[in-house]
Amino acid sequence: MDSLTDHLLTLTPSTLHTSTTHPFLHAAGTSTLSKATLSAWLSQDRLYAQSYIRFIGLLLSKIRLPYTTPTTNASNPSSSPLESRILSLLTSALLNIRRELTFFETVATEYNLDLTVPPPGETTFGPSEATHAYTDLFLSAGSSGVTLLEGLVVLWATEVCYFRAWGFARGIMEKDNTNAEKGGDADGGALRERFIPNWTSEEFGRFVDEIGGLVDEVARRGGEGESGKEMLGRCERWWRQVVWLEGMFWPEV
Repeated sequence: MDSLTDHLLTLTPSTLHTSTTHPFLHAAGTSTLSKATLSAWLSQDRLYAQSYIRFIGLLLSKIRLPYTTPTTNASNPSSSPLESRILSLLTSALLNIRRELTFFETVATEYNLDLTVPPPGETTFGPSEATHAYTDLFLSAGSSGVTLLEGLVVLWATEVCYFRAWGFARGIMEKDNTNAEKGGDADGGALRERFIPNWTSEEFGRFVDEIGGLVDEVARRGGEGESGKEMLGRCERWWRQVVWLEGMFWPEV
């Protein structure tokens, strides 16, 4: 079998495509997404980011660092123990999401966006059904009965879907900037000028690739046989859940 991440990316191609090319993303790319719709989505994405912090904490608790001090090559970080590299990655993830929350607040102030919009049908601000579902998924994936590999698969799945989704929006934006040229960004320019460049940056892409590389390395270390097949089935189920939830998280436009 190919690497685990390559396998998962080809497991549900239709659902993955639908979830990462949603009409919301197309509207974002054509600068036709209203401030109200963007604010409503950002309000939920911010709550999602907060639940992500707890999820990373749960993954950190699963790491078992080696007792001995290994011999490593300072010029080659990949020579460090796998557990140490996972620790570094998850620590970076925490720092990244903290910066992201600050970024949300800064851009919201700059473009007059509301980060406390109640979900559809509600009168008070709080998690939508989709955000609740993501929070529950994170809690499940970080629970004591779930392996570190499974948790990392969920982490990678959320990030690769997010990166691909906004990559789709960026592709639309670069092909069709008619509204932007006329100064007609429906959201005031927040997506085109700030959010989309941030969510499709090379730095973010490298981070997603780094998670994927560690997922594949942990999977290879797990071996094959019946236990390997069982673990593969678990990882496939997590992948399907994330891809499905990703599609549910985008609001209708």
